[in-house]
Amino acid sequence: MSGTAIMYDTTVVPSKHDIAQAWTGFVDIQGSYRLVDTVDGEVGIEVLISKDRDGRLIQIPFSYRSEEINPEQTLSTLEHGVLGTRWVINALGDPVAVREFIRTIVTGDDGATRDDGVAGFLSIHGTGTLESVDLDNVTLTEVTRQRTVGSVMINGERKQFILRLPHLLRSFRKTATGHVATQLRLVSPHPENEDQELLVAEFNWLE
Repeated sequence: MSGTAIMYDTTVVPSKHDIAQAWTGFVDIQGSYRLVDTVDGEVGIEVLISKDRDGRLIQIPFSYRSEEINPEQTLSTLEHGVLGTRWVINALGDPVAVREFIRTIVTGDDGATRDDGVAGFLSIHGTGTLESVDLDNVTLTEVTRQRTVGSVMINGERKQFILRLPHLLRSFRKTATGHVATQLRLVSPHPENEDQELLVAEFNWLE
């Protein structure tokens, strides 16, 4: 497991539902999956899973911080009953969140467990085979709602990458026409049909 996410029995204002709806439109939150900041433990990383108006599963990636890092990627602030003011950020524009997505993918790790025992809505795992990596100094050069491009120091070498989190979750065998899923990816059994495997994220090193 990538670590344990600490959960608080407290109030959050505005709600995550309201923040997600303001960013993406109609949402019907089903649950989420989480990663943890494995270096400093300061940044919360959560991907909300919702249904759209057509009943399809979509994902909405958030990170939570005690300070703003980039106004362009800030979605909202919220008042947390225990932690105080938190900045809610597009996780693809947060270098710490991106580092943890990369680490989970390339090492074949799972999502974080929750300390309250509640299972994540998706049982994600990476397809990489590295036993361990040293990841540092993520720099992001292009960020959208579904993709980020940048570079990272991995085991002492700076490498360029592209990370994609598709908004619409589909079986990785049924992605867009002409599209072939990358070898390095996050996948999960479909929560309503375990015979299907969802493509949760794709990752590529750029030459």
